[in-house]
Amino acid sequence: MSILANQMSAADTAVEVLTIPTGRRTTFNINAVNTGSDIATVTLYAASREAVRVTGLAVTRSGASYVAIPDVTIEGGGGTGATATARMIADSVTLVDAGTGYTVGDELTAVVAGQTAAVVTVIDVDGAGAIQAAELTSGGDYTGLPDSPAPVTGGSGSGATFVLTFAVLSLTLTDPGTGFSEAPTVTFSGGAAAATATIDIVLEPRHIFEHAIALNPGGIIYRTALILGPGDRLYARADTDTVALTAWGISALI
Repeated sequence: MSILANQMSAADTAVEVLTIPTGRRTTFNINAVNTGSDIATVTLYAASREAVRVTGLAVTRSGASYVAIPDVTIEGGGGTGATATARMIADSVTLVDAGTGYTVGDELTAVVAGQTAAVVTVIDVDGAGAIQAAELTSGGDYTGLPDSPAPVTGGSGSGATFVLTFAVLSLTLTDPGTGFSEAPTVTFSGGAAAATATIDIVLEPRHIFEHAIALNPGGIIYRTALILGPGDRLYARADTDTVALTAWGISALI
């Protein structure tokens, strides 16, 4: 049996307070105390840990100058099976072949079928319409990158190619995994990108002991003689990170 004594809530996230071993029903007591200076809303409920999955991913640092889409790894937090893929946005463009017949203001796109293409705008040409300078005006949204150098379409000329580099735009959760007790770590196979994960109960809780109880500063929820079944977990969810949670008086039932 695992008791997570004196756990603190994490705002809008399921926090595991008590784990019941298989084979026994168990009775227990719990206190939830609002240690903050604002009202906290608290829900206490039982569910299987398998119900806690990754529900959100947020890029906190996009990185730069990627030439390939990095692999995404989600691990830790007591769970398994969560996977994600990266979506990329162009962050730089370098002219390789100037082409001919272009005019200033032409908008050229590095197209990959099914993707939102990056846009390169021509800002200078010579007398033959060969591109002398261009700038990246829209980075697009790619799950598969264009060739490098990338041919472009659009404008009044032909033959221009560019080398594009990329940053991480966002992450797509492809499998939420299962069994998490805390948010897992998100890492990339290369580059300087960084991201965070959030977790939550994504299945209906088996039983709710208290639902959305408003605790004033210093307020207490005090519940005794509660029962969980074999393999169940007790979770608390609050809208602040100021709720102290303590399980005690735990006794297995025959």
